[in-house]
Amino acid sequence: MNEVMGGYNKNETHSTLFIKTIFMVIKNELIAGVAIALASFLWICLEFLIGMHDRYIDYHLYIAGLILVFPAIGVYWAVRKRYYSLPPGEFKIKDGLMSGVIIIITAAFLNLFLQLIFFKFINPDYFGNMIAASAKKAIMTGGNSILAIQEAQEKYILSAFLLHNFMNLLILGLFIALMTSFRLIKKGK
Repeated sequence: MNEVMGGYNKNETHSTLFIKTIFMVIKNELIAGVAIALASFLWICLEFLIGMHDRYIDYHLYIAGLILVFPAIGVYWAVRKRYYSLPPGEFKIKDGLMSGVIIIITAAFLNLFLQLIFFKFINPDYFGNMIAASAKKAIMTGGNSILAIQEAQEKYILSAFLLHNFMNLLILGLFIALMTSFRLIKKGK
């Protein structure tokens, strides 16, 4: 029978308590990171379902940027939660950046896995369609279609595309965390 003393189970090890404490501190960041990755995955699935990856591929360029709303909302929410969890005046830029790093690392790695599933199993024609659309655009604008195809083939390789998306998410997330931190600190003064 476990005896609980002072809210702690005396049979728990220090490492177990440490892990529980860390989880409680970064819980909101982990939730935000998972939510960003899942929302982004659902977004690309929705794009696919409504035909933005084939029938309406010409409009994909205009719609694809909307996916950036998810990291913006997730990072803002979690950094703001971190700000309000600390005593007034204790929140520093490093707190916001650390929160952003945890969120974005979580989202970026989970997003890699989810995008791999999407491109391998849900829409394996994505890259071929994007390369064809690049060639079509070059022909329509009087550009060099061979050069456009070569550039698109370099861009739309699974590994390069995943790395590009990973890096973009990291940079965007850290920028949003920094801007949110500055805004909250300025607002608090």
